[in-house]
Amino acid sequence: MARRAVTVWIDRPRCFTLVELLIVIAILALLISILVPSLRAARRSSRRVVCMSNLHTLGIGVHCYQTEFGGILPWEGYAEGDRPIRHLGPWEDPWQWFNACPAYAGYPAYCKLQQAELSGGRPLPRDGDQSLFVCPESAPAVAGRRDDLVVDGYFMLWGTNAAVTQLERRKTFWSYAYNTKLDGMVEDRHSRDRVCLLITKVQRTSEVPILVEKLMRPDEHDPLFPTSVGQAATSWKEFTTRHDGGGFLLFLDNHVGYFTREELIKAPFAPNDYNQPGKVIWNPGGVAN
Repeated sequence: MARRAVTVWIDRPRCFTLVELLIVIAILALLISILVPSLRAARRSSRRVVCMSNLHTLGIGVHCYQTEFGGILPWEGYAEGDRPIRHLGPWEDPWQWFNACPAYAGYPAYCKLQQAELSGGRPLPRDGDQSLFVCPESAPAVAGRRDDLVVDGYFMLWGTNAAVTQLERRKTFWSYAYNTKLDGMVEDRHSRDRVCLLITKVQRTSEVPILVEKLMRPDEHDPLFPTSVGQAATSWKEFTTRHDGGGFLLFLDNHVGYFTREELIKAPFAPNDYNQPGKVIWNPGGVAN
C-alpha cells in the first residue's frame, strides 16, 4: 500500500524587519515631540493655579482680619527688612501681614513656622515646598546686588525680638510681598507706631493690590535687577516675570489678577506712583494710625 506524503507546517515567530522598527521608533518620537510640550504647558498651568490659590487664601485672611479689626488692614511692618535700619519690626507681632494673613485664613502664622525650625522641628518652607508663601514656579533664592544675604536658599531679613529690644535676623522665603504704597508713602521705620490703611478709605478695592508676586532672584529681570530682591514690602519695581513675563496681584476685593511686568512699569498715567486708574492703583492714600 502506497504511503502518502504529509506536509507539516511549523509556525515560526515573525520578527520585525529593520524598516518596521525604524517606522515604530519614528512614530514614537513624533508622539513624544507632540506630547512633551503639552505636558509642560499643563504643568505650568497647574502651578499658576496653585499660585493664584495661595494668594486667594491669603486674601481670605486679609478679609477676616479687617472684618475683626473694624476695617484696619494687616500691617506692612516698619520697612523692607533687608537692612538693620530698615527692619520689619517684631517677628511675633500678630499685626504683621505674614503672621496675620495665614493665621486668619486658618494656617500657622509665619513666626510659628520660623519658631518650629529654630527649635529643631520642620524646616521653613522654601522653593519646591508646598506653602501659602511659596509660588510653585519660584526658583531658589539668589541675593540681589545690594543688601541681600542668602543662606541655605533663604533670604535673611531683619526684625526684632518680641520685646523690641534686640535686632534678630531670621530666614524667610516668601514669593509674595506687601504693597509698600499702601502706607500712603508715610515712613514709619523710626517710630513705634504702626501705619495701617483703613479699607473704608479705599474707593476702588478691585484696583488696589495688597500682595504682590515678587522677584526671588535678580536674573528674573533683564537686565539683572540692580538692588535687593529679598524684602518683605515691594511694588511694581520688584514685580516678577516667572509666569510668562509676569505674575499675579492680590487685590483688596480678594480677586487675583495676572499682569505682565511690562504692563505695570509702563503706566501711561501718574508716573510718580505708577497708578493706572481702571487697572491698578498702587497708592490710594487714606492712612489711619
